[in-house]
Amino acid sequence: ARRVELPTYAFQRERYWLEALTSFASDVTAVGLIPPTHPLLGAAVELPDADGFLFTSRLSPQTHPWLVDHTIQDTILLPGTAFLELALYAADQVGCDRVEELTLTAPLALPERGAVHLQLAVSGPDENGARSLNVYSRLEEPGMEQPWVQHASGLLAQGGAPDETGRADLAVWPPEGAERIDTEDVYDRMAAGGFAYGPVFQGLRSVWIRGDEVFAEVRLPEENASDAGQFGLHPALLDAAVQAVMFVPQEEAGLARLPFSWTGVSLRATGASELRVRLSSLGPDSIGLTVADTSGRSVATVDALVLRLVAEGQIQSAGSPAGGHDSLFRLDWIPVPVGAPAPASEGTWAVLGTDDLGVRSGFETAGADVAAYADLAALREAVDSGATAPDVVMVVGAADAVGIDDGADLAGRVRDTTYRALELVRTWVTDKRFDDSYLVFVTRGAMGARSSEEVRTPAEAAAWGMLRSAQTEHPGKFLLVDLDPEERGEVSSALRTALTAEEPQVAVRDGRVLAARLARVAPAEDRPEPETTPFDGPGTVLITGGTGGLGALLARHLVVEHGVERLVLTSRRGAEAPGAAELVAELAGLGAEAEAVACDVADRASVEALLAGIGSERPLSAVVHAAGVLDDGVVESLTPERVDKVLRPKVDAALHLHELTRGLDLSAFVVFSSASSNFGGGGQANYAAANAFLDALAHQRRALGLPVVSLAWGMWEQRSEMTGDLGEADLQRIARAGLNALTSEEGLALFDDALGTEETVLVPTHVDLAALRVQARTGDVPALLRGLVRMPRRRAAAAETAHTGTGTLRDRLAALSAADQYRALLDLVRVQVATVLGQGSPEAVEPDMAFKDMGFDSLTTVELRNRLNAETGLRLSAVLVFDHPTPTALVDHLREELLPDGGAGEPVVFAELDRLEPLLSNVMDDGETRTKVADRLRELLEKLGEAPDGDATAEVAERIGSSSNDELFAFIDNELGLS
Repeated sequence: ARRVELPTYAFQRERYWLEALTSFASDVTAVGLIPPTHPLLGAAVELPDADGFLFTSRLSPQTHPWLVDHTIQDTILLPGTAFLELALYAADQVGCDRVEELTLTAPLALPERGAVHLQLAVSGPDENGARSLNVYSRLEEPGMEQPWVQHASGLLAQGGAPDETGRADLAVWPPEGAERIDTEDVYDRMAAGGFAYGPVFQGLRSVWIRGDEVFAEVRLPEENASDAGQFGLHPALLDAAVQAVMFVPQEEAGLARLPFSWTGVSLRATGASELRVRLSSLGPDSIGLTVADTSGRSVATVDALVLRLVAEGQIQSAGSPAGGHDSLFRLDWIPVPVGAPAPASEGTWAVLGTDDLGVRSGFETAGADVAAYADLAALREAVDSGATAPDVVMVVGAADAVGIDDGADLAGRVRDTTYRALELVRTWVTDKRFDDSYLVFVTRGAMGARSSEEVRTPAEAAAWGMLRSAQTEHPGKFLLVDLDPEERGEVSSALRTALTAEEPQVAVRDGRVLAARLARVAPAEDRPEPETTPFDGPGTVLITGGTGGLGALLARHLVVEHGVERLVLTSRRGAEAPGAAELVAELAGLGAEAEAVACDVADRASVEALLAGIGSERPLSAVVHAAGVLDDGVVESLTPERVDKVLRPKVDAALHLHELTRGLDLSAFVVFSSASSNFGGGGQANYAAANAFLDALAHQRRALGLPVVSLAWGMWEQRSEMTGDLGEADLQRIARAGLNALTSEEGLALFDDALGTEETVLVPTHVDLAALRVQARTGDVPALLRGLVRMPRRRAAAAETAHTGTGTLRDRLAALSAADQYRALLDLVRVQVATVLGQGSPEAVEPDMAFKDMGFDSLTTVELRNRLNAETGLRLSAVLVFDHPTPTALVDHLREELLPDGGAGEPVVFAELDRLEPLLSNVMDDGETRTKVADRLRELLEKLGEAPDGDATAEVAERIGSSSNDELFAFIDNELGLS
């Protein structure tokens, strides 16, 4: 081999392919593609319509033999660092200089023989120059079309590398004060854990530790060092740097991990074959990296890298389904980007009610002036007396944990907490005094944000459910913050940092701000076998709500698929419930003894009698709590009575079942919760509160070592008493959110699948990724779903776009005539109304039809208001369709709000007269038509004489009445400015 000069700057576009592959480059040029300029890519094509790029490749152990040295659990994997290298290369090609985000959604396994086809798609730039990136592959099998699998998604950004001030200086080496660690057996230990790294990936040479920092020296083998110049940062070299994470002090230290997501990656120099690396812990499974060359000069920086442990058997071989379950999800709390907290002395702050967490004192210690008020009424009084409405108002939860086994009236505490939250929210969203204020609910230990973390305050978890629903109905008005239950110190810094996160709900743990995301659960074949089998044995299974639609469906399933021989099915009417007798007979025909029992499971005495009636011959072996009721309504319409109606069959019943079965040997305790508890379903604040408590109850049972799983179901196609009233508009609204209904077969399969996991709370729901991608292009994806689909820009950029969008709309309207302003706003209103009502076309929306006649209710009104707020940047009332009862009236209101100096009066009239002039010219030669038009114009002009304008108006009326047709047309031309 001959020596060649290495490129001196990033991606110099000199080719270093083996001669055998050079002809391939010529081939792609011949067919109009861009030849390869990177060892992992084969061709590129520019997409003119979208201003994007598509990079393609064919990867195999035969064309890229060094990849064989990255074998995990006996499977050749494309390293996570290779995905990053591809993203950095793509960024350079399209004019970006930073990989803002890159999430690895599924590993890419290579076959030992054969190949995979790779595609890297880069979108066109948004208004900030950022581009989304997605990586796909499919197995090469001649004669068979394999499905494409997504492996990574991310965001490429412009703006330059961040300022290096404060970053560790790696020029001094070894680092001062650091202790060297023995790494002699490191690769033996990795191999024992399933990480069989070959020589190319065994680049970790030395490691030092200083506090929570790890320093590493990594180097490519001598025979591979010359390859480094072909890459921005050789994947094997960076992988060796990441391997040092096993020495970072944290839980489960010493175990190898794989990259999961990269944030804020900048490449400053290329071609390195040896590196110095500093790894700093950002919390469990998250590190920051500073990478330098052997002289200490910066090569790359990584703001955050999240890694994941790899369970035994988790890696799938090439051709296996990848990515996890499409409809079964868990809640992951992941670190989110935050800004530097503003000084406490900036802005105005207030605390309402009892401050058990010391929020006020913490802010005052930090230099803030914090006002304290007994309640919101006291704050309103102060504002009316001249005080300035605070920028941020904080409501503080309880400091003491109250659990399910503490002997307290937990159900009563749930009611007190949710009633207080309801009253506060109802007042807050309707009081214009606080239009520019932000309400922050502060709790401690209400969320299980760490793995296996106990929920300390389940009553406040219920309030979280209610407030999530209020956030859906009134976006941008509230923030939920759950503080670390293990931290009892000063809280102002954590709260001020949480305010910068641009997330509606966050938890602060170990000083980091976390947000909840849905994450796919691994398929059953990739999970360890469960230690116990639910519903196994000859005992009795209790299903509350067992004669309803879902209860009956589940009863049949347990008999047919699980061999359950005895069931007790409860409902409010028992054997008298519609279909109950037929269900019992059907189950008998299937070989099971079933009994339908009338029981109010929210009444403790009734539950005691129910359990006593089961007897000891076939003792109770499993509980499925599926009972519940709905009483939907926007949060302003709810009352304590309506909240209590929904809480009783969920909260009270679950507590009774827990307490009264506490000493029994149950194989399963399953509670049917709802996805509304996590998504915050609009119009379901009471239902969300009740189900959020069930999720918290599950966490507490798990902490006690008791069997439990809470299934936060999405919508089922199978209708029940609770969902039977959903109309087409309701179903389309849910579908627009990216959630489709589960068929009975899907739901029951998910039920079985969920029982085979070790998760405490699961969300079985059908997520429509295509709908989410559409939503990502046109608006904001709900925070909970952002881990499933990549937005085309970061939320911060999207928020800025929404902000400047108001100005753009105003500017666009200001450039139009008054008549065109009206038409543009009418089009906007009709499009949004049609979307909310699920109508096929905006033309179906009649401008003068009353909204109430179109079928608007309180929930569709809120959705329309939120959509118009997003489109216009205004803060419209939640009752706007009652104040402005037709699309035409609403357009007038929007125009007055957007263009207060250009109302819908005189300018609109003159604009319409401008349109009338050419029409009048067309009828001048048609005598009959001309006479009819003249008569109509006289009628209109005579109405002007009725206006209170004194003698001048009377004179005009007199002239009109005595005018001939010719004189009338001349009057219009001369006096009203049409000629």
